[in-house]
Amino acid sequence: MQGGTKGTFMLDYDPLEGYRDAQAYDLEDGDYVADVPLTEQLARTLGGPLLDLACGTGTMALRLAAQGYPVTGLDIVPEMIEWASQKAAAQGISVEWVVADARTFHLQKQFSFIYMLGNAFQHFLTRADHKALLARVREHLRPEGCFLFVTRNPTLRNLFEARFAEPQKYTMEDGTQLIAAEQQHYDPITQIQHYTFHNQWLYPTGQQKEQTTRTALRYVFPQEMEALLFYNGFNIQACYGNWQQEPLTATSPSMIYVCQKRL
Repeated sequence: MQGGTKGTFMLDYDPLEGYRDAQAYDLEDGDYVADVPLTEQLARTLGGPLLDLACGTGTMALRLAAQGYPVTGLDIVPEMIEWASQKAAAQGISVEWVVADARTFHLQKQFSFIYMLGNAFQHFLTRADHKALLARVREHLRPEGCFLFVTRNPTLRNLFEARFAEPQKYTMEDGTQLIAAEQQHYDPITQIQHYTFHNQWLYPTGQQKEQTTRTALRYVFPQEMEALLFYNGFNIQACYGNWQQEPLTATSPSMIYVCQKRL
């Protein structure tokens, strides 16, 4: 997951609760590789050290560390970092793991390349959250370094159409089945989309477990993002509408930015 929002926006639920089950998170999202080519390209160009902000279960951090880069993975959810650490140990890969809030961390060092993937930027719900996050990025980014991040483009499809028409089914290594369903509601005043997730686990023993969690995602519009980055001390080096590095258009699924801090 990811960076964290609790405490700066008044929600009547914990938006991080659904990320406590790190293995289930990997089951649903661990095979995503569309962001790999551009991230690896920038890592090769910029060199290490690398900072994976809101690293989740460490999928990208582990991939890059395995290629020899010194990588720090930071996330606010302890369960994510614990599972990432276990995966690193099992693979014999060295990564520095940090449990911290992306708005307030201080690592006392700078990085050539900082990246935030998985649309984690959307978990920062307010202007104050954005300002704090970008200040921490500036603090930890070398003068010649770059910051890569992605957020969903606020298209009508992303805002109002369900991602999945039917519940999704997954099978864990031990045979447990996970059935995941979700609902969403967009508030145009706050630009926040509220998700409700219904998960059901069917265990090989015949036992069952159900859980309902919620989260909140903030949408930032393209012109708003340009101003947000400019007034927080960044220049946009490149902007793409997808991971194939095609231009951002009205129908692009994503907004992907490569930024440098303004000196």
